Amino acid sequence: MKCPNCQTELTGQEKFCIKCGTKIPENNDTKATSEVKEADAKKEEKAPETQEKKTASPQPVIVTPKPMNEEKPEEKKEKAKSEEAKPEAAKSEAAKSEEVKNETVKVENPKIEPVKPENVKPEPDIKNPESMIVKTPVSAPPVFCVKCGAKMQPGAKFCTKCGTPVDNTSKPASASSAAAATAAEPAKAPQAAPAQIAPAPEEKPKKSSKGLILLIILAICAIIVAILLALKASGVFAGLSGGSSQNTEEDANPEDESVADEDGEGEEEGEPEEDPELDEARRQEISDIMDAIDAAVEEGDKSELITEDYGIALDGYITLAGKYGLADDVSKEASEVFEKYAKQVRASIALLDGQKVSSGLYIQSRMYYDEILGYADAMTNAGIKFDDCGIAAEADTLIDTYRDKYIFAINEITARENWSRDEAWEIMEDAASITDDAGHRILFNEDDPDDPMRLRLIYALAWKTRKDIETGIASGEMTYEDALDRIDSVLRDTDYNLMLLHDGIYYCDKAKIDSAPYMVAFNNEIEKMQEFDGVIVILDPKKADETHIEMNHFWIFNDISDGANPAYQVSYTNGTSAQTRAWIRENIRVNR
Repeated sequence: MKCPNCQTELTGQEKFCIKCGTKIPENNDTKATSEVKEADAKKEEKAPETQEKKTASPQPVIVTPKPMNEEKPEEKKEKAKSEEAKPEAAKSEAAKSEEVKNETVKVENPKIEPVKPENVKPEPDIKNPESMIVKTPVSAPPVFCVKCGAKMQPGAKFCTKCGTPVDNTSKPASASSAAAATAAEPAKAPQAAPAQIAPAPEEKPKKSSKGLILLIILAICAIIVAILLALKASGVFAGLSGGSSQNTEEDANPEDESVADEDGEGEEEGEPEEDPELDEARRQEISDIMDAIDAAVEEGDKSELITEDYGIALDGYITLAGKYGLADDVSKEASEVFEKYAKQVRASIALLDGQKVSSGLYIQSRMYYDEILGYADAMTNAGIKFDDCGIAAEADTLIDTYRDKYIFAINEITARENWSRDEAWEIMEDAASITDDAGHRILFNEDDPDDPMRLRLIYALAWKTRKDIETGIASGEMTYEDALDRIDSVLRDTDYNLMLLHDGIYYCDKAKIDSAPYMVAFNNEIEKMQEFDGVIVILDPKKADETHIEMNHFWIFNDISDGANPAYQVSYTNGTSAQTRAWIRENIRVNR
């Protein structure tokens, strides 16, 4: 059947020409029916040939949908007769074609809504990227009438059902829509496509563009997965419970240094995070220390003597300098407090100097010096710059100061007309008790036998021994022999004191013992003193004068050598020289 206007070949079922839109008269139905039968017969004759081609090469077959109008009963009967005449090999193909045709009719029923491409969401296989590429047949995508929704043949310019012109300027269905529509329809038997229908030229670029987009999406997904794996390996997700990616934002630690901020910028790895609470605590500690320093200085200023207040203040400055690195900031104030503390130390030591000399005073003075010098060392180690006000040099003279005190104490006693031998001994014994950790006497130069302190110590020891013997003989606790034994025990240590040698002569006579050893030693010393020093010792106090010195007032401890320290001398004529003392130590012996 042909269009009466443009002579376009038609199937006979069109109500309007697909090319010019001319309405087709209804009296042509019989002729159209016959032409449809002839077309079906030709298709059936070509079926075996198509089957052979399908078997030889499994290339995809372009399926051309049939018109949506149902076949007339006469056409169905004619078709059934032609199918019975086909060979056995073609029966199955014909049955399949009929099944596809019936299903197509059901799908194309106007009452059923056409499949919308946007509702079809195929799920691609992420593991197989090639499976995500939709392979669309070369045939043009199906076209539907914009007015009645009837399915039309590709290339038709007018709807064959209602005659509405087709808008050729509108874009054809996309490759994904065509794929969705093709997937929604059952596969049809291979049919020869009409000669005038050709694939839309713009379809291939669309398909290639879609595949490229999918490949780009897959590449982006792969990059995202790689980034996530790298972040997991770096430990960013270590704190996430259960490894669930859905709770990443809920479980993330907002204080984690590795988490990016709102602008997408993260903190540098390894950079210490500032803790406001720690900073505030540090400022508070510094403030508290400064308050304690101010209070201590205020209290320390109220006293001229040593108190613990300036020491507390210096401890605070040392803490600020050492712990908080504020040495330069506190050096000036710390130096001022140290100067005040040194002034208190001097005042306190001066107060001790006015008292009777004793080891206790020395120990107390040493403690004052050691404490302030300890603060000086700590301040230096903390980096505080200060002036020690000469306090260290004063501490170094403490030993000499107390040596002088003990020497002057003995000199003062012996200058009296009547003096206590016990008192002299107690003073020198107290001085000898001041020792270091190794037990060495601090105020004595034990390597020098002519040390002024030693000469006074042995002089006091001789007088103490003499008194103990007198007391023991008077009480009957000691015998004359006991007295001699006691004298012999200290003679060497006292450099053979002339007074003890004379007592030995006396107790030998009392005990009826030969006194010659004591007598010889006594006379030899008298001779050498007169020979070396011009000093004559006598026993009768009544005969004493400037050149004749009574024995009990002979200052054997007094050094009258040419190089002797005049500050320690009690007389320039009453005493012994270094030469006389050396001869006595080397030559005098008592062997009884």
